[in-house]
Amino acid sequence: MASHVMIDIESLDTSPNCVILTIGAVRFDPKGDGTIEKLELRPTMEEQTELGREINEDTIRWWSTQSPAALEEAMGDQDRIPFREAMEKLYKFCWNQDAVWSNGASFDVVAMESAWRQLGIAIPWKFWTVRDTRTLYEVTGVSLRDDKHVTTHKAVEDAERQAIIVQRGYKKLIDVGLVKP
Repeated sequence: MASHVMIDIESLDTSPNCVILTIGAVRFDPKGDGTIEKLELRPTMEEQTELGREINEDTIRWWSTQSPAALEEAMGDQDRIPFREAMEKLYKFCWNQDAVWSNGASFDVVAMESAWRQLGIAIPWKFWTVRDTRTLYEVTGVSLRDDKHVTTHKAVEDAERQAIIVQRGYKKLIDVGLVKP
C-alpha cells in the first residue's frame, strides 16, 4: 500500500510567502478508498507577520465574501499553535511518504516549502515526489465538483475531498489498464 499525503492550506495571500491560516493534511493510498490519517493545524498569524510573511488586500476582500462559518474556521483564534510548532508537526506527518499532493502545483506545497526554509527546517519530501491534482483531474475527467460538492474552505476537509477525487482518478486509470492495481 502506498502512503501519499494531500496538503491543503487557507491563507491571506496567494504568494509562497503567505500568512497561513490553516493547514489540512491527510494520508491516503491513491489506489485505495478513503483516508488513513488526518492532521489539522492552525498556526498563529502574529508570529508569521513578524517573520515578514505576507497579507494581500485582495485576499482579505475575498475572505469577506465567504460564509461566517468559513471565516471563523480560517480566522478564529481557537486551537492556534505557534507557527514553528505547526510546521514541525506537518514535517513529521509528511516525513518518508511516497508522494505529496496539492490542488495545483504552484501554491500549497510551494508555500509549505517556503515556510520550512524561512524557519530553517528541512523539506520532508524530495522534489520528484510532488504531485498535482489538477493534471490528474483533467486527464481522467474527475472533478472536485463531482456529486455537486461545495468547497468548505476548511483545509482538512478540502484535503480529504481532494484525496478522494485523486482515488477516483486512479480508479479510472486502473480500469483502463494504464495503472497497475
